[in-house]
Amino acid sequence: MIKDSNPKELFEYVRSADVSEVKSLNEIISGYDFNSVSIEEILSAIKINSPEILLIDARSEKEFEESAIPGALNFPVLTNSERHNVGLIYKKYSQTSALWLAIRYAEPKTESLKEFLNANNAYEKKTYIYCWRGGGRSKYLSKMAADLGRKPAVLKGGYKSFRQSVNNYFSQSKFGEGLLELSGLTGCGKTELLRSVTGILPVIDLELSARHFSSLLGHIPFEIRNYSPVSNQSAFENSVYSQIFFGKNENLSETKYVIESESRRIGPFEMPGILFEKLQSSPSLKITCSIDGRIKRIINDYFGEDLKGIEPMLKIMIDKENFFRQRLSNKSFDYLIMLLNEQRVSEFCEMMIKEYYDKKYLDKAKTHIIEISTDNIISAKETLISVYNKLL
Repeated sequence: MIKDSNPKELFEYVRSADVSEVKSLNEIISGYDFNSVSIEEILSAIKINSPEILLIDARSEKEFEESAIPGALNFPVLTNSERHNVGLIYKKYSQTSALWLAIRYAEPKTESLKEFLNANNAYEKKTYIYCWRGGGRSKYLSKMAADLGRKPAVLKGGYKSFRQSVNNYFSQSKFGEGLLELSGLTGCGKTELLRSVTGILPVIDLELSARHFSSLLGHIPFEIRNYSPVSNQSAFENSVYSQIFFGKNENLSETKYVIESESRRIGPFEMPGILFEKLQSSPSLKITCSIDGRIKRIINDYFGEDLKGIEPMLKIMIDKENFFRQRLSNKSFDYLIMLLNEQRVSEFCEMMIKEYYDKKYLDKAKTHIIEISTDNIISAKETLISVYNKLL
């Protein structure tokens, strides 16, 4: 079996095959009765009872890593290199030969598919399978699953149908739900407070969706905790849309989501326009914290218990030296670098708060409903829930 992408060996391998008896995909699956379901049906099923749903992405590892339907698990019917090879044969040789090669790649995965289904309790769940457009890969993987005793449904339109739903939602003229904004200075605990009510109140966590805390240094908290970076704008939007969809209260005419105050850009990504516009006119709560509390929180977020964040922090500071010298001063910049090198992170954070963050990220000129201190996060959480319920 050819595994690499050497065109010469690949074509020689395919030319040596007798493909005269190869059936079409429709003929192969003609004896199988697969339900075809919409993306709305799948998302609703997940929302109602996600533990009873197994959603399988049949695309390659690369496609899955770039962007997927939230909650899906990846079982590539064709791996990255296999998909490349099949595409090459389809383009340069023939459709029949490409199908023959794809089947040759897929069939040996039967045992690993069986293990995958068992590991994910597939026999006790409703199983849905999708690929890019709801075509060959999802149908063939569904056949393989059916041969192992499952009866999966295939997502009509594949992953593209989910992306179309996301695009349609964010292309509306306005955001039809409500927002309750948490605003405040860097390190005041907006993110901690937001996550403390996640699962209790509807929340839109833009920074989690972006794996980025928005600022120039904002990727560090996720990097030092080994979060996989978000690969593109589509993946970011998928995550935001999913939070909105799964957080919506169908019993209310309007769901009010708790959200942090953000600029239009969250790291390398852009907040959907209708969401950003709604945020500008939404009621706001001012989140405050003592300077000591802010320093402790920033140390925890950006450096971690083992000070793993020092190295990436130093790298960014040095890479963006001109930027920081312009916004601070030569003397301040040199002193900050010295503090990092000496692992004096508490002094570093205090200086960055006073000389950089509090000057750069000014509070919005909004009238706040209430001020909540996060020096006691439990009390802050209770206050936020109380305020939310009164507004509701």
